[in-house]
Amino acid sequence: MLANSDEFVKEITGFALSAKDERARIETLTTLSGVAWPTASVILHFFHRDDYPILDYRALWSVGYDAAPIYSFEFWWKYVDYTRKLAERSGLDIRTVDRALWQYSREKQRGSD
Repeated sequence: MLANSDEFVKEITGFALSAKDERARIETLTTLSGVAWPTASVILHFFHRDDYPILDYRALWSVGYDAAPIYSFEFWWKYVDYTRKLAERSGLDIRTVDRALWQYSREKQRGSD
């Protein structure tokens, strides 16, 4: 049997993508079996109309985290705010900022390949 039924996935993602509260958007997705904070951030990044970055160890390294932090709403929201402001200051969209942070780590972080 699947860990998440099709109906459960539809209900949860439907709620998360229509929720007005930021915490409800991200934390609801983590109730799905197999969906932790990084995967939930990917879902919001690609399927929500608002701009959301992807929680990725490479991008996080590029902004000063040597190891993955303990994820929480507070951490995630500060990262969202930081990357949105970075995108605004640079005149780039959030996807471009995300990819640039990832690429910077790939090129500069020792032992990252």
